[in-house]
Amino acid sequence: MELRRNLSKFPSAAKFLKLFRRTYMSDSNGFHDEKVIEDGRKKKRKVTALKRYFPKDSKDSPVILEAKDASTIIKNLNWEFKMLYGAIQSPKSSNTFKKTFINNGTIIQNQTVFPILDSKGDSNSIQSTESDVNNDINEVCCWQTLLKFPLLNRKSPALSSDLKVSEINSLRKVLEEKSKSYVPSVSRILEKTMPRVQAENLKRWKENMIKELGEEGFQKYQEEILSNGQTLHTCINNYLVNVPRSEIEIEKAIASHWESLKAIFPSVSDIKLLEEKITHPFLRYKGIIDCFARYKGNLVVIEWKTSKKKKLSLSSTFDNPLQIAAYVGALNFDPKYQYLANKGLIVVAYGDGSRASVHFMDENVMLRYWKEWLARVKLYWELTEKEESYLS
Repeated sequence: MELRRNLSKFPSAAKFLKLFRRTYMSDSNGFHDEKVIEDGRKKKRKVTALKRYFPKDSKDSPVILEAKDASTIIKNLNWEFKMLYGAIQSPKSSNTFKKTFINNGTIIQNQTVFPILDSKGDSNSIQSTESDVNNDINEVCCWQTLLKFPLLNRKSPALSSDLKVSEINSLRKVLEEKSKSYVPSVSRILEKTMPRVQAENLKRWKENMIKELGEEGFQKYQEEILSNGQTLHTCINNYLVNVPRSEIEIEKAIASHWESLKAIFPSVSDIKLLEEKITHPFLRYKGIIDCFARYKGNLVVIEWKTSKKKKLSLSSTFDNPLQIAAYVGALNFDPKYQYLANKGLIVVAYGDGSRASVHFMDENVMLRYWKEWLARVKLYWELTEKEESYLS
C-alpha cells in the first residue's frame, strides 16, 4: 500500500510524454530543429531535441552540443516507463539521427565531429580537412603519423604533437579501411605482437600445464580463472558504488584476493567509470576500462589484476602498462566521454591474502609506454597485412 501511494505521486507515462513534447519540442522555446520530409504523397515531420554537455574535469575541453532524433528519445523514455507502468506503445525501428557540433579545432570522421589540437595553429588546415582526407598517402607516411599520434586530446604546448589535422584524418582513413571487417581489441594487439621471448615462455608454461592437468583439466583451469576474475570484478564494482558490505557476497574462491585489496579501497574515490567500453576512433582499437577514478587525489585509469607471484615492480607486470596506456589514449579521444586522462594505476591482488601491490604511472611514465603502444599498433597492422597478402 505504501509503494502504491508513493507511485501515485508521479505523473502517468502519457502525461509525462505530453509534458515532454510541450516543453522540449514546441515551436515557442527554440529547443528544436524541425524539418518537413517528403515521402511520396505523405509528409513526415522530423523533430530533434538538443542537449548540451559540459565537461566535469577539464577546462580545455569544449562544450558539446548534441542533437538527437526525438523518436529515439521517446523510445528510451518508453523503455524506462515500461519498467514502472507497463508498455506505452510498441517500439518501432527508426533511423537514429545523431550529430555533434563544435565551433572550432575540429577533426571529422564520418558524421561525428571530434575536438583535436592542430599544433601548427594553421586555421586553413581545418577548412581543407575534407579535401585532404580524399588524398591518398603512402604507407610510410601513414606509419610515421601513427607513431607521432598524441596521447592527449587538448591544446597544451608541452604535450602537443607535430601532426596536422589533415595528417590525422589521412591516418584515420587508412586504418578505417584496414579495420573494416574487424576492430581489434587491446588484448588482441598485445597478444599478436608479443615479443618472441615472452611468447616462448607462455607457450612453454601452457605445455607444462597440459602435461600436468591434461587438455580438459587445463581448459577447466582457465575457465575457473576467468570466472573468478569476473566475480572479483563484480564485487569490486559493487563496493565502489557503495553497495553495503553485508550485501556483497565474497565467494571462497576469491576471498584471499578480496582480503589483499581491502587496504587499497579507502584510497579510491570519485568513481567516474566502471567496466566501460571504449574505442579509439583514429587508431582503430577497442577495450574495456576496469575503473576510472581518483587514487589519493590523482585521476587515474585503474586495472585490477591477480597473481600468485609477487609483482613488486612495474616491469614485472609485463604488458599491463601498455594496456593502461592504450586505454588512456582511447578514453581521451572516444566521443562518448569528455574526460582527459594522463595517469594510470595497476593493482595486483594476491591469492595468499597479502597486501596488493600498487603501481602508479605518472605523466612521464604514461607517455613512455604510449610510444611503445603505438609501435605495437603499427606492428599489428603490418603483421596482419602480411598474413592477408600470404593468404591471397
